[in-house]
Amino acid sequence: MARQGIGEARGLLRAVLVNRLVFTPVTRPAELPPPKGPGRKPRLIYELKGEGSLSKLFEGLISASSVVAPTGFEPVFQP
Repeated sequence: MARQGIGEARGLLRAVLVNRLVFTPVTRPAELPPPKGPGRKPRLIYELKGEGSLSKLFEGLISASSVVAPTGFEPVFQP
């Protein structure tokens, strides 16, 4: 894996994740194909749980002062 984007990826995860990610090993589902190759050991399957939020990604991108009603739509806002 290229190391170029690792710092950027970590920053993105820090911005999106609310708390830690929890990895829990689970029983391998029967519908998954067996590991390929002679003598291959089955890999562990993990359940991943976590909470995320996109609010920090959009923080500072939109300000209320830059939002205006387009010309020609003023009658829509009148009672």
